[in-house]
Amino acid sequence: MYELKDTEIIFVFTGPNGAGRRTVAQMSGSTLGIKQIVSYTTRPPRAIEVEGQDYYFITAEAFADAESKDEFIEVMEIDGYHYGIKESDVTTQLQKFGAVCLILNRYGADALKSVYGDRVVRICIYADRDTVMKREQQRGDSPEQIERYMSHYDEEMEYKDSCEHAFENIDLAHTVFDLTKTLDENYLHRNLLDLD
Repeated sequence: MYELKDTEIIFVFTGPNGAGRRTVAQMSGSTLGIKQIVSYTTRPPRAIEVEGQDYYFITAEAFADAESKDEFIEVMEIDGYHYGIKESDVTTQLQKFGAVCLILNRYGADALKSVYGDRVVRICIYADRDTVMKREQQRGDSPEQIERYMSHYDEEMEYKDSCEHAFENIDLAHTVFDLTKTLDENYLHRNLLDLD
């Protein structure tokens, strides 16, 4: 297992599905030069998802093969689909960029925290139940998908207090500004932004 240097850090974006964690992570990461580590999954892509940007969509057989070779740091099963993060992806990107981010549920966030300890900073992006449901409807999720996602809402919200930071995502620009400022001031010290 790769041992992180003191200057290397992993930001994990978590929170309820539909709260905007992926969008916030991508916008903040782009501003701060943080590379996103993309997870692997056996589930089919949603209409709006892009291969290699949202997930690597692979077959159950390919996933099982990688798992048998201990390529994953963590593996989760959610609603019958498998998800995993490859250790080699994390190691390579950390050595290149010094800071990386991932978008994970609470179990994935805990798994990374248990492996890398204080070098993992968990950031909960959340919104109220009605806002989350409305966003899921707007992106074209089926009623069955929305029901499945919302069945995890309460447990994802309970995890908020375990995270190092939490941001309510009502106004995207405001959320990204506050988050970027927090990460730069507390962890990165890159002074990339004029925040006055």
